[in-house]
Amino acid sequence: MAYNLPPLSWLRAFEAAARLGNFTRAAEELLITPAAVSYQVRQLEQHLGYPLFDRVHREVVLTRLGQTYLPSVEKAFSDLSIATVSVFGERHRKPVRFRCLNSFGQLWMIPRLKAFQTAYPEIDLQMISASWAEVLNPDLFDIDVRFGDGAWTDGAVEFLLNDPIVPVCHPDLALDPGQRDLDGLAGATRLDIMGVVDTWESFFRSYAHPVPPRNGLQVDQSLSALELAARGHGHALVLETLAQPYLEDGRLLRSSPRQIKSRHSYFLVTSSPRQVLSPDAQIFCDWMIRELKV
Repeated sequence: MAYNLPPLSWLRAFEAAARLGNFTRAAEELLITPAAVSYQVRQLEQHLGYPLFDRVHREVVLTRLGQTYLPSVEKAFSDLSIATVSVFGERHRKPVRFRCLNSFGQLWMIPRLKAFQTAYPEIDLQMISASWAEVLNPDLFDIDVRFGDGAWTDGAVEFLLNDPIVPVCHPDLALDPGQRDLDGLAGATRLDIMGVVDTWESFFRSYAHPVPPRNGLQVDQSLSALELAARGHGHALVLETLAQPYLEDGRLLRSSPRQIKSRHSYFLVTSSPRQVLSPDAQIFCDWMIRELKV
């Protein structure tokens, strides 16, 4: 899209002169000469075809059109400043940028971020959500929380957590106490998560039970499986850490006391060895490791 805008330097000179009422003070703020401010303002006036200031001795007074134009220019610069800081942080206060999978971010990270910010109010965080583990781009973030086999070569890899996988369901779908749980699960509607290695097939095989045919929805994230299970769509097979918030508030219960060991784990992947990261990033990593051990 082509924007019908005059050069930003002209707009900056106009905004500063209008706010300060003087070309000299505007020049001091912009670190240029008063003559340069005067020149840029005149270029802007010629570009627009209308005068923006009345020159009165050494002071400048906005014309009626200048008064009308100024609020829009001020808002544009304010919006641009806010957007720049929100994405890139303040120059003297670089945020700790980290990425994690959507399910882990929503169900484990977000509920704990308030405690981190209370303990370390001087550290700004920037969280990026992802659906799958991708190559670490140190220009975008320094820390990546991944779930997998740990065989990545794009950064320093550190083990975080291996979590058991458990079957869960809505209380209304609880199995009949008099029924063998594996038979009950085999006959129940089950939710499958695509792309995982620990599937319902793995669950049944680990207990030497015939593998039943697939009979439920397929989703691409644990969070989706948990939300569907909490709405009574079937039994989900998920990591215990992710299911914990649902189990604690009663939205879900364990379908069976059985569980299987996950063949994948959570890992911390950093753009460089953890001890080389910024002090703030190291503090965040140490905090996350402590929290995961609780």
